[in-house]
Amino acid sequence: MRKLSQTQILFQWNLIWKTCISQVSPKKWQLMFKELFSFELRNGFKKWSTQIYFLVFLTLGVLVGLGTTGAFDTSTSDSILIKNSSLAIARLIVGMSGNIMVLINGIMMISIMATAIQKDYAYNFHGLLYTTPITKSGYFFGRFLANFLLSIYVFSGILIGYFFGTLYGLGTPQLGPVNIINYLWPFLIFTVTNTLIIGSIFFALTTLTRSTLASYLFCVILLLLSILSDNILSDIKNKDLASLLDPFGNFALRQTTEYWTPYEQNENTIPLSGILLWNRLLWLGIAVFCVGITYFKFDFNQFLQPFSLFKKKKTTLVETYTNSEKSLQEILNVQKDFGWIAKLKELFYLSFFEVKRIVYTPFFGIIAFIFGVLMIVISNYMKSMYDAESIPVTFLMAELAEEGLSFFLLLLIVFFAGNIVWRERENKIDELIGVSTVSSFNLMFSKFLGMVWMVILMQIFSNLICIGIQFYKGFYDIEPLTYLKFNLYNLPYYLVLIGFSLFIQLIVNNKYFGFFLGIFPVVFLPMLYNYLEMNGILYSFNSNGPQLPYSALNGFGQVLYSYFIVKSYWILMMLFLLFIALLVFPRGKEKGLSKKYLLAKTSFKLKHKALLFLFLFSTVGLGGYIYYNTHILNKSYTEVEMEKMRVDYEKKYKNLEKIDQPRIVSSDLKIDIFPEKSGWSVVGIYYIKNKHQKPIDSIILKYPNNLDGHYSFKKIQLASPGKDIFNDEKFGLKLVKLNQPLQPGDSIALNFQYTFEPKGFANSETETDVVRNGSFFNSNNLPGLGYSADTELSENSARKKYGLKPKPRLAKVNDAKARMNNYISNDSDWIRFQTQISTDNNQIAIAPGYLQKEWKANGRRYFTYKMDSPILNFYAFLSADYQVKKAKWNNVNIEIYYQKGHEYNLDRMISSIQKSLDYYTKNFGPYQHKQVRIIEFPRYASFAQSFPNTIPYSEEIGFLTKVEPDKPEKIDLPFYVTAHEVAHQWWAHQVIGGNVQGSAMMSETFSQYSALMVMEHEYGAPAMKKFLSYELDKYLQGRTRETKNEMPLMLIENQSYIHYNKGSVVMYALKDYLGEAKLNSILKKYLNQTKFQEPPYTNSVEFVNLLKKETPDSLQYLVKDMFENITLYENYVKNLSYKKVGAKYEVKLTVGSAKYRVDGKGKSKKVPVADYIDIAVLGAKSKQFPEGKELVFQKVKMDKPEKTFTFYVNEEPLQAGIDPYAKLIDRNVDNNVHDFKSKPEKVNLDEDEKSGGAGVKVTVNTGD
Repeated sequence: MRKLSQTQILFQWNLIWKTCISQVSPKKWQLMFKELFSFELRNGFKKWSTQIYFLVFLTLGVLVGLGTTGAFDTSTSDSILIKNSSLAIARLIVGMSGNIMVLINGIMMISIMATAIQKDYAYNFHGLLYTTPITKSGYFFGRFLANFLLSIYVFSGILIGYFFGTLYGLGTPQLGPVNIINYLWPFLIFTVTNTLIIGSIFFALTTLTRSTLASYLFCVILLLLSILSDNILSDIKNKDLASLLDPFGNFALRQTTEYWTPYEQNENTIPLSGILLWNRLLWLGIAVFCVGITYFKFDFNQFLQPFSLFKKKKTTLVETYTNSEKSLQEILNVQKDFGWIAKLKELFYLSFFEVKRIVYTPFFGIIAFIFGVLMIVISNYMKSMYDAESIPVTFLMAELAEEGLSFFLLLLIVFFAGNIVWRERENKIDELIGVSTVSSFNLMFSKFLGMVWMVILMQIFSNLICIGIQFYKGFYDIEPLTYLKFNLYNLPYYLVLIGFSLFIQLIVNNKYFGFFLGIFPVVFLPMLYNYLEMNGILYSFNSNGPQLPYSALNGFGQVLYSYFIVKSYWILMMLFLLFIALLVFPRGKEKGLSKKYLLAKTSFKLKHKALLFLFLFSTVGLGGYIYYNTHILNKSYTEVEMEKMRVDYEKKYKNLEKIDQPRIVSSDLKIDIFPEKSGWSVVGIYYIKNKHQKPIDSIILKYPNNLDGHYSFKKIQLASPGKDIFNDEKFGLKLVKLNQPLQPGDSIALNFQYTFEPKGFANSETETDVVRNGSFFNSNNLPGLGYSADTELSENSARKKYGLKPKPRLAKVNDAKARMNNYISNDSDWIRFQTQISTDNNQIAIAPGYLQKEWKANGRRYFTYKMDSPILNFYAFLSADYQVKKAKWNNVNIEIYYQKGHEYNLDRMISSIQKSLDYYTKNFGPYQHKQVRIIEFPRYASFAQSFPNTIPYSEEIGFLTKVEPDKPEKIDLPFYVTAHEVAHQWWAHQVIGGNVQGSAMMSETFSQYSALMVMEHEYGAPAMKKFLSYELDKYLQGRTRETKNEMPLMLIENQSYIHYNKGSVVMYALKDYLGEAKLNSILKKYLNQTKFQEPPYTNSVEFVNLLKKETPDSLQYLVKDMFENITLYENYVKNLSYKKVGAKYEVKLTVGSAKYRVDGKGKSKKVPVADYIDIAVLGAKSKQFPEGKELVFQKVKMDKPEKTFTFYVNEEPLQAGIDPYAKLIDRNVDNNVHDFKSKPEKVNLDEDEKSGGAGVKVTVNTGD
């Protein structure tokens, strides 16, 4: 047991004296509670650890507040959200509670609240204290409440700090009026409540077991619940479960506010209702139960043995005697061996002893068990887009295991570092160990090695779990070497963490504070660096350097060398720290830094100086080499520096934007790819033509900027003589004054030749364009013409900081000048294209066009491709060691280039291509090419992209997705993505909009609709409900993150949540109202009017006008609602019932519909409803009818807020409702359909939304 200091003894005796005197008072309990409570509170405030914890949170709060209001010289991004709203503060509070912060908060809370009663046992003071006449309730609740308030005080630091930090932004748009309720209300429902919940459970566990071990285990369970909730939340069906599982209320808050618009986020107070209220009540109930059962079990007389859930068997000690005496001769013959081999054996023996002491503890066993359960659960949520499950290939499982293991190993390392350093002292054998002949080196490094064995055992355990999961899921292509690769790759990270944690525990004189400091650089430093936009691998604790996700095509990629260098640097630094710890390794009763310093000074010999110099010199040397790579060979720029360069570009060259430029009409390239060097070179000729009505005498050439120094430019030169006015390699801009102006209709050649070859390694990012296997880069790396407006600062808040005018995201929809360019390119229209491309001998190089020639020379492989018709100036180059699968559709060749072993979904992709070509050709018009190629590229990006007859496709979103075609409710992701990308051959590569608002609608939204139709014909209409529910959810969530203004669909400004997600819902609903054939005929007519169009390019107004012309008068409102405005609905069931009438069932259904117009900030206004909406009565569910058989399904006109319908059906109804398939945009679709067994919940509408009085009654007989 630990000894009490003199001050602590005096405090405790003072407490005993006062509690004894209180016996004479008639208000015995109140006085006892007051004395115990006030003593505990005063003593807690005097502890330096309490004040340090408070200061840590206070500092963090100030930094976050200053950072969010722009106090630091960091990059600026647009936001229309204020930083002191109720929701912003609630998000800050719950954000400081979840994920890895569980461990930090847990350690603090355990040291304060969990040990409120247990510390009397730790100091062996309980026997004396319990003999005094104190009351059970006064003692129990005095200790509990005092330490609860101390915990509240500590965690209030974040809110106090944030309040003062944000004052910097007063008077700016980032901060609204200071409303104290915005701070106090989230503090009450989250900080106070969470502290009470978690603190009560910690208090109960530690008090019942008289050990903090159970509380640390509960920390892990909290982390588990947080991770589980996060994964469960990925499925929209499980939102309620995820919200209830989370004890911190994070996911309940997210669900409550998930669809709040920016206006609502700024104005609304967090409502304590719905799922958030149930979450708070559930966990408060658990906390009260824990405290209650602890109070019931607690007893001064009988509480001498810790509480256990299991009855222990009584054991009887039997005295045995063994004659172990040795003869004098045997004793004299013992030989002492102090050689290095003996010491090495001793080191390994002690390390095995240490690891056994670790793995045999209940804590380790329970942690391993929890980790195993977590892995099994999370493996069911290995999903990509649209809840599509991933195939459990080995590298994905190994990656999942290492990601999950990192949390648990952090906890194990930090915990056991303290445990094994303090074990001898806590068990009173430290002096015995101190006088042993075992060297301090072996004593310390045996602990280090023991924890290394622990890490390796956990890695093996995780591998076995993952292999078991693979077998369980029917996947038998196991790759043990891949697991080993991941283990070895991640082991250095844990070595550094182990060394640092041991160093901390050996330096500080408080185990719990050592726990906190052990986690501090892993949790708080990254947060601080993130706010300050600092990411240097020389000071980012235990950095791995630039990283790439593992890919089946390219393995760990070209980062292995930099990883080895950076980890060596951190390992050397760790050894340097361990060497210092070795000098102060406790062999006696030395306490305090001053005494440890004297101990180190005394034991600091010449050999120690040599080792210290060696470690220091090696660390500094490697650090210098890293600096040379990251700052000399690779220029490093902060976000602020990049901002300033963009400002300089605009201020220096904005005037060039007015100069008319020729257009690229032909591109003839020679590309050489060097996978081993991650480089490439180009020799090319553009032909540029003056399409204007007047001569051009100045030509602006743009080319890749050379900020990082990786480009070597040999030639960028016009064939026509001229004078270089300037050539700015920093910005990649060159102005040439022609000797003879280029006349209208004339063309000249632009010749260029340059090489890209990275040197060394960068600070954080690494090149992924060209890799050893799986290169993929596009025409953005090639020269162009004219001033680049895309280089300008786009964030208006940043522009204001630098004195620039606001910049719109896109030009207005009818801007005539902007429509002279398409939204893909500002320097070309439709071009002729051909290329020769070379790569390594074992790889296939691919570019758009038809293969003209293939040959090998000088150890390289060459290909020539040529297009037979004009294309957009938008193309890509790929190279890898591919397998090829071929098929045909009519006279169109289909080819898929893929990584060997990724054959899983090739047939689904081919089927999607064939069915897409068939549907699009029949409904929209002919396919313009003779081939379709899909080319796999590494998972450094998760998208597919459509170039002319060529579709690069990430291995992550299609090739490794599990497809279950026999389950139509499961989204066939490869089929959908392929259909979408093939649709772009019509919607982008035939019809391309001008560079104005709304153009993405004609490419992305129409491609979404096209893919939806192919999917519906493949899987049926019922299967589309889940897909559209995801689209609706993503749209509603996307609009909450809007940074400027949400725009109507026809005026979108590259807002993906609108043109993808809302576009799907709108177009599918439009198809339902107009009919598939009618809508397709409109799209076909529009395509025929605008395909392969020259400037001025089409815009969304032209399509909407055509749509209006083709839409019946009764549905004209749809065009306004869906395309011209932002329109939302609240459709709901108010009442429903049925009764049997003869052979039929009479159904009475009252439904309501409210309709809203919403502005760009999200402020809504109710408008009269006069819409045609689906009404349904549904019967029994079956495989054919997964949502229920449609007994009634028809459109009715909702011209009143509420209407009552009477239906007669032949079968017993189970459910009924309005807009059952959520075709209209509704923020709460859960109340659209209701069953007949229970009464629908009341919908909370404003009074003006309830206007309309009684509903209209309609009777319909649907019986035969």
